[in-house]
Amino acid sequence: MTWSRFFTLISVVFLVGLTAVACRPDFPECKNDDHCQDSEEGQETGRLYCINNLCQQCRDDGDCDQGFECVGNACEEIPGWCATTADCPGNQVCRDSECGPECLDDGDCEAGYVCEGGSCVEEVEDECTTNADCGPGQVCRGNQCVDAPESACNLETVYFPFDSSNLTQTARSALQRNADCIQERSASVQIEGHADERGTTEYNLALGERRANAVRDYLTSLGVPRNQISTTSYGDQRLRRNCGETGPESCHGDNRRAEFNLR
Repeated sequence: MTWSRFFTLISVVFLVGLTAVACRPDFPECKNDDHCQDSEEGQETGRLYCINNLCQQCRDDGDCDQGFECVGNACEEIPGWCATTADCPGNQVCRDSECGPECLDDGDCEAGYVCEGGSCVEEVEDECTTNADCGPGQVCRGNQCVDAPESACNLETVYFPFDSSNLTQTARSALQRNADCIQERSASVQIEGHADERGTTEYNLALGERRANAVRDYLTSLGVPRNQISTTSYGDQRLRRNCGETGPESCHGDNRRAEFNLR
């Protein structure tokens, strides 16, 4: 073989190799799945796919491991996914590959237990429905007879801002104590809504009604049964103090109130 033919052969081999390299884009760019699979990362993971000329983890959920989903061509962990109950926190259980409450109804609990708030709790038979079902010195609370409180409680009057039925923080604190008192006595209560003398009679009656209803709704949110509460409005017909239109604001404030009567 002559030197000229040898150099010609070497040149051809070099050009073929150069062409082959030029045909394969630099990772993560690609023209087909093989470019991705042959890459170092593709060989490590066992799967990479050419999507829009870039190597990606997945095309759809089927390309991801169990418990992962394909989001933006990347496999991401599914929040709350589980294979068994052991994968779930606390007392949650695994249902349909998702962690959830221990129970959805009583049927999910063992005998002698009932489902309350998503947890199985021991079932307790009702002892009472009213105070009359309990013995001396006891009252009915949550269908169970418990010792009556040693001291009697008093219901506090709550006060409102001018021309408003909004409950202040001071009023909410008083209503929490009132709710405890009503529940301790297992009593019914009537709420009276009042207004100061500014405004028409019709307007003040409506304002007193809104105030009584606001108190009722808040007591209900604190656990007082709605059927134990009634409301009425006296508007400006039962003033504590006669202030007059030009009276001081502190005087009028005594009339903007809600009072309570146990029944």
